Amino acid sequence: MQQQRERARKGRSSQVISVNEVDTSFQTAFHGYDQLTTQSIVRNVVEVKGRSAIVVDQSPFYAEMGGQLGDCGTIRTPQSSWKVANTTKVENTFLHFIEGEDVPEVGMQVTLEVDTNRRRALERHHTVTHLLHWALHEVVSREASQKGSYVGPEKLTFDFNAKALSPGQIQDVEKLVNERILENSAVGWFERPYDTIRDNPKIMQAFGEKYGAVVRVVQIGGDMGAMDGFSVELCGGTHTRRTGDIGLFRITSESASSAGIRRIEAVAGWPSIDLAHAQEESLKSIAQSLGCPVLEVLRKVEALVETRKSLEKQLKSMRQSQAAEKARALLAQAERIHNIPWIGVVVDADGDEAQAMLDAMRSTFHGVIVVIGRESDKLTLLASVHPDWTAKVQAGSLMKILAGAVGGKGGGRPDNARGAGTQVQHADKALQEARAHVQSQAQS
Repeated sequence: MQQQRERARKGRSSQVISVNEVDTSFQTAFHGYDQLTTQSIVRNVVEVKGRSAIVVDQSPFYAEMGGQLGDCGTIRTPQSSWKVANTTKVENTFLHFIEGEDVPEVGMQVTLEVDTNRRRALERHHTVTHLLHWALHEVVSREASQKGSYVGPEKLTFDFNAKALSPGQIQDVEKLVNERILENSAVGWFERPYDTIRDNPKIMQAFGEKYGAVVRVVQIGGDMGAMDGFSVELCGGTHTRRTGDIGLFRITSESASSAGIRRIEAVAGWPSIDLAHAQEESLKSIAQSLGCPVLEVLRKVEALVETRKSLEKQLKSMRQSQAAEKARALLAQAERIHNIPWIGVVVDADGDEAQAMLDAMRSTFHGVIVVIGRESDKLTLLASVHPDWTAKVQAGSLMKILAGAVGGKGGGRPDNARGAGTQVQHADKALQEARAHVQSQAQS
């Protein structure tokens, strides 16, 4: 074993290289559409960014492409075995990345075995991606075309150009996909010269994509090879043999990916069943917390929401009443800065309560009011100037002074401004600077 390791190290490229520098003279024949185990010969061992990769003459491992992740699995001999963590390719040279430091030596005959369970999960997610693409055309628009995808064993994502989908559209798409799954339609593939099908409107293809002279067509439904299925796409990925192999399909989210591009995340097969189990357990837990049967959860939650709204309304009314009482007390602190009526206070209150206090004072006090509401780690800054005094003092100017003193920002009109800050320790300083500004304006 030690001798074999030494030979493998000597046979490995000593230079750390990038993927684009891989010697592509050793090409790999791919047999993974129909086989998951293949006998092969090791043709090269390279090191790419600190990871060892094996090149063989033929392989059942799918190399990452078209959004589908590369296969994992095992490379073995009667004496040893190596875990394959990922498979990529450069042109037609497949790189099987090995876990650990030991590698097979060049010239060794090996058996390559794909991780079957993971491959089947990838196939389910890739095939259902085609069904999803078809369903989006049926529900949203024929113009909703694919802009990117991810096909992994745990989930799929699908990017497409469209406006945000409504809840009803999401439900319709999910229903159509599951209907096609239950039909258990045949899934097949065949090769055609690209020139003979490039202008066929029935075949979905990525416009702008560079295709070779011969392309692989994946068809779902219809007479295989007649290109009359409900889904016909150019695709090099691996797929289930029938739609029924996919199992349950669930959309988990629909959101913006970028400007004008939406993204659907979904699961199929075992991940969708795991999701259903997790959601069921969550629902049971909620029902237990609410002390009601599962079927009564919605009614119970709706009742709690209404109760909360009522309590929040009562709380708001109480706070406004308390704010009005505080405002009446603060009016007694009013003074005149030269001839301008002034009230400036720092109070322990949140934004809503501080605003309520200012509103209560503004209804009867015709002057300049500054209220700084202080709570834990933030400040609410409020300034109000009666129209009689905006020619001398403007609320917006006061807000700039207040915000600058407490590391915040704000703005507003000449008669009313609002802002916020984080330097709670400087609240009194901010109030003093605002008062000094009013004093300088009153003397001008």
